Amino acid sequence: MNIRNAFLALILMLAQLSVQAQSITSKIESQGTSRYVQISGLIAREQNGLLSLYIEFANSDRGDQEAYYRISWLDEGGFPVWNEEAWKPILVHGNLKEKIVVVSPTIKAKDFKIQFSAQKNWASNNNQQP
Repeated sequence: MNIRNAFLALILMLAQLSVQAQSITSKIESQGTSRYVQISGLIAREQNGLLSLYIEFANSDRGDQEAYYRISWLDEGGFPVWNEEAWKPILVHGNLKEKIVVVSPTIKAKDFKIQFSAQKNWASNNNQQP
């Protein structure tokens, strides 16, 4: 019985990881394919009527890498509720992760999309992905 419970717990954990990865992917619009920097974690929650995002960027290269992001704040129907933001740079040091917190500018924001681009993209260097 203990092996069965452990197996069921493992299946539930894997299902949760799959749903979490799918939800991260659905919230990110990549501008090109980044060679080194990726968004590796994303948590969203509502606090005091505002949407707070906890975003984690990971660098798989030994050297420092620069990436850029901006948030599109949306209502329940997917329509923009705020002006388009400027691109914001983020420096992620070699083989490390950088975490940021972003808070929506209005209580009308109930959803979001993250537009993401990295300085070193596969497409911009005419290299093929392995």
